[in-house]
Amino acid sequence: MLDVNAIWGKAANKEELSSDEIQVLINDRLWAVTDNLSTVSRHNTNETLFDLMMLVFDSLTEKREIILNLWSSSSLNPQLICEGQSQIITAIDSWHQELNLHWNTARYVQNLLFMCALIYAAAVWKDDTSADNSKVMAKIDELIGWLNASKSGPFDLIEKVKNMVMG
Repeated sequence: MLDVNAIWGKAANKEELSSDEIQVLINDRLWAVTDNLSTVSRHNTNETLFDLMMLVFDSLTEKREIILNLWSSSSLNPQLICEGQSQIITAIDSWHQELNLHWNTARYVQNLLFMCALIYAAAVWKDDTSADNSKVMAKIDELIGWLNASKSGPFDLIEKVKNMVMG
């Protein structure tokens, strides 16, 4: 079994990590979110989505320098991308079930939309040097509007994110 703290240490020392080790680190951050779901507001869907997304970025911020180094130095091979996507979608599904987030769309599409929003917000997080993640918070507010608008046309958001990511 791989020791997560040892892997974070290895990553902090800028040592090369295997795909399995990177997956352990992804799971560690996903579990950090899962372990703190009780802190997410459940007053209304927008607050719940905002709190959940900020919880994700708070968990990343705990290891910010290491994650940014991994982001810039790791080669993303197709297997790692597929396995990471699977890990993230599974976690998102469990978060949505626990928080009772249900849209008028299929669960997989809902989870995919949420993951697309997280990926886009992660690109903003990467460049947000503010102490309070203010740029990320502003982008999350905007993304929640997109998510709400996409409930009736979910593939519009996927196309919008694709266009932003691809240039």
